[in-house]
Amino acid sequence: MNIWTISLFDPTPYDNVGNLRFIQIANAAIKGGHQVTHFTSTFRHTSKKQRFNKDTTLPIEPGYSVEYIRSKGYKKNISIKRIFAHRDFAQQLIDSLAGRHKPDIIFISMPPIVSAARVVEWASENDIPIVVDIIDPWPDSFIKDVPNALKPLSRVFIQPFYNRVRGVFRNADAVTSISNGYLDWAKSQCKTIRQTKCFYPAQDLEAIQSKIEDFKKTESRNEEVLRIIYVGSLGSSYDIPAIVKASEIMDKKHPGQTEFIVAGVGPQSEIVEEYQKKLGNLQYLGWISDEELIRQYFLSDLGLIQHKNNFTQTVTYKLFSYLSAGLPILNSLQSEMADIISENNVGLNNMNGDYKKLVKNIEYFLYNRDQLQLYKQNAIALTKEKGDSNSVYGEMIAFFEEIAGTRVAELQKELEKL
Repeated sequence: MNIWTISLFDPTPYDNVGNLRFIQIANAAIKGGHQVTHFTSTFRHTSKKQRFNKDTTLPIEPGYSVEYIRSKGYKKNISIKRIFAHRDFAQQLIDSLAGRHKPDIIFISMPPIVSAARVVEWASENDIPIVVDIIDPWPDSFIKDVPNALKPLSRVFIQPFYNRVRGVFRNADAVTSISNGYLDWAKSQCKTIRQTKCFYPAQDLEAIQSKIEDFKKTESRNEEVLRIIYVGSLGSSYDIPAIVKASEIMDKKHPGQTEFIVAGVGPQSEIVEEYQKKLGNLQYLGWISDEELIRQYFLSDLGLIQHKNNFTQTVTYKLFSYLSAGLPILNSLQSEMADIISENNVGLNNMNGDYKKLVKNIEYFLYNRDQLQLYKQNAIALTKEKGDSNSVYGEMIAFFEEIAGTRVAELQKELEKL
């Protein structure tokens, strides 16, 4: 098959930040003998910078290339300029697709809603099957951040976006997502979705475990100390204060028995740096490379996923990032992920902002090292079952083949009637 994938936010090989969802999907497609063209913007959302100054084609390997569509940027995530930038990307994308040799199937992430809607319409006009992948339940995720007094007015303002979302779901051949929770949300918005399927954000278990085995040959772990790591954004939606407060309590109650590692960049880095000055068990690494990430995972015992109040996010990329390295998780997201963690004994949960419960969960593993080892084994087992990219994205490609085959069969039947 000739597969087109489209995502405005997922990193590309050019960004050199690891193989996340769309890169892994491309790798699985190439492995299955297919061709992939990935479309994205020249503007990168995370850095707020242009990758290129004009439309650019980047060959990755035989059968796989990335098309960077020149489009406008913005400085703030919540801004009118961002809305205009998304509209500009949608228009530039449609202009770029016109005249190309048609693919067998299109896979596009949503949001942005405007580009998903335009591409779904274009695909329908050209008899191309299309699968929409939900990465965020927008505009619900926008509403949750609006002050209560303004929520009624904001709902009126964004009602057209809900109408467009329903149109996307109604006209797509299938809707996929990184969680079942997002699919439930999609079904609540549109009762006529043709089919849905969840593909968790997976990791290459074999590759990660191979790197860990390499570090075992050259690095030594301090088995006497319980090492807890947080890797990710230090943005405002992450509960960094709960992490550093837990570190402070553990430093006082159990001096010399724990280490807290924080890696990442963002506006809350100053909080970590301030606590690091006064605590003996907290270390801030800033940004780290993919190689160093796996090294830090190897040296650690537990992974932290601590969010502030978040009523829309369900499963994060960090779930199998930690589990694939054998790290049980200390989680505060009250969502599908909390259920996955508790039902499979791969970590412990606490409520948003409840750093005292977080401390108790850490102490549980500090006092019960046998349970820690069991949870580590469970982490690997669950990754093999539900979070290994080689199987998860292989199943996704088979799903694409099925949808494309169905469309061909439908067209043949229509031709036979003529």
